[in-house]
Amino acid sequence: MAHNLNDYDIFLNATQSFCHKCGNLEKLVDAHNVVKDNKVYIRKFCPECGESMVKISNDYSYYKLCDDYLKKPDLPERALTPVKYGCPYDCGVCPQHQNHPCLALFNITDECNMKCNICYYQAEPGLGNHRSINEIEQMLETLLKVESQPDLIQVTGGEPTTHPEIVKILKLLKKSPARHLMLNTNGIRIAEDDEFVDELIKLKGGFEVYLQFDSLKEETLKDIRARDMRDIRLKALEKLEKHNISTTIVVVVKKGLNDSEIPDIIEFARGYRCIRGIVFQPVQEAGRVIAEDDFRIDLSEIREIIIDDKKNPFEAEDLIPLPCDPHKIGVAYAAKQMKDGFAQLNPVTGKLPKEAIIEQRGTVTFEQDRDFVNMVVDTISLDTAFGEAIVKDKIKSKLFCCWPSFLSPKDMGYEHVFRIVIMEFSDIVNFDSTQIKRECNFMITPKRAIPFSTYNMGIKEEYQE
Repeated sequence: MAHNLNDYDIFLNATQSFCHKCGNLEKLVDAHNVVKDNKVYIRKFCPECGESMVKISNDYSYYKLCDDYLKKPDLPERALTPVKYGCPYDCGVCPQHQNHPCLALFNITDECNMKCNICYYQAEPGLGNHRSINEIEQMLETLLKVESQPDLIQVTGGEPTTHPEIVKILKLLKKSPARHLMLNTNGIRIAEDDEFVDELIKLKGGFEVYLQFDSLKEETLKDIRARDMRDIRLKALEKLEKHNISTTIVVVVKKGLNDSEIPDIIEFARGYRCIRGIVFQPVQEAGRVIAEDDFRIDLSEIREIIIDDKKNPFEAEDLIPLPCDPHKIGVAYAAKQMKDGFAQLNPVTGKLPKEAIIEQRGTVTFEQDRDFVNMVVDTISLDTAFGEAIVKDKIKSKLFCCWPSFLSPKDMGYEHVFRIVIMEFSDIVNFDSTQIKRECNFMITPKRAIPFSTYNMGIKEEYQE
C-alpha cells in the first residue's frame, strides 16, 4: 500500500542546484522544485550536507502563471564557448543558453567612492583598475558577435563615474548599434558636478540614468549603503528633473528592512517627471552580501506588496511575468501624465491579451508589428484619458518598444510611460540550472558574454578557458 504523508510536498520538476550549506561551487547537486502550503521551494540533496529546502516563491498560483507566460527563446546570434563541462560552467555564452542579451553590462572599473554593505562586486575606494578604451572596445566587439543590434548597454562598475574617461566611454557606446544606453550610478557625481551633468544632457534620447535608491530613511541607508545618501539622491534627482533626463531608480530590497517602504518609494517616484520607473531587486547573496534567511525576499513577495498597496493603481493582472525570463522578472507598465507635479497612472499591461505578448518575436520588436501597435493604441485610447495625448506625442509606433527590455524611444514621448520591474537574480541559495539558461542580463568581458548571476557567483574562470 502506498505510503502517504499529509505534510509532505508536491513534486513539480527536477533540476540541479548548488548546496548553499557547504558552499561548493565546483559540484552541482540534484534538486526538486516542490510545493508546500501554497509556497514553492527548491529541495536540494547534497551528499555531504544532506537535504535542505529554500523558498523560491511565496505564491504557487503566480509561479504557475509564470510558466503560462514562457515564450519561445530568442537565441544569441553566436555562441562563444563550447558545451564542455555543462551548465553553468560553460557560460560565455554557450549554445545551450536560451536567451540573447536583453541587457548587456559593461563593468568599466573596480573603483568606487563608496563601500556599500550590499555590493555584489565588492567595490570600494582604492581598487582602481579602470578599464582602458581598448578593453571597452573589445567588450563591444564581443557583444556584437552575440547580438549585432543590442537592445541595451548598461555602464556599471564599481562606480563608473569615477573612471577618468567616463564621458568618452559613454559617447563611444552611444554611437554603437545599441538602441539604448544606461548609466548605473550612486548619484554622487551627478549631485556634485554640473559639468558632468551638462555632458549627460548631450546624450539625451536613448540614454537613461539608473540611480541607486534603496530607502527614504537614514538608518536603512546606513545599513545598506553604510552611509546616509538622502541628500545626495535628492540633489541628483533635482538636476535630472531640471533637465528631464530619463531616470530609473533601483531599489535593493531586504526583507524586514526596507520592504515596508515599497509603497512609499512608488509614491515618491510619482512626484518626478524624469523618473520613468522603478526596479526592485531582491537582495542577492554575492560579493559583500550575506543574504541570511531573515533578509531574503522573493519576487512574488515584492509583487504582493505592490498589488496590495491601495495608493498605486497596479492590480494583480497588471504586474505580469516577463515572457523571456518569467520566473525571474515581473513587469508592469502604465500610461503616465503629470498633473500638479504628480504622476497620474493608468496601467496598460493588464489590458493586453496574453497571447499578443508571448507570441511576439524578440523582446523589442513590438513597434515592427503594426497589428500589435494598433491594438495597443486602441486599448489605451479607449481605456484611458491619456490615449490621445500619447498618440499626439508621436509614440504611437513606439510606446511599447520599451517593453519588456526597458528601452526608451529616442523622442521624449517616453516620459508618458511609467514602469515597475521586479528583477530577481540567482545565487548559490536559489540557483536552478533550468532557470539560469533563460537569464537575459549579461556581463560583457573582452572575450565572454556571461549571464550576470553566474558571473556574480564567481564560477571559476578555469571552466571558461
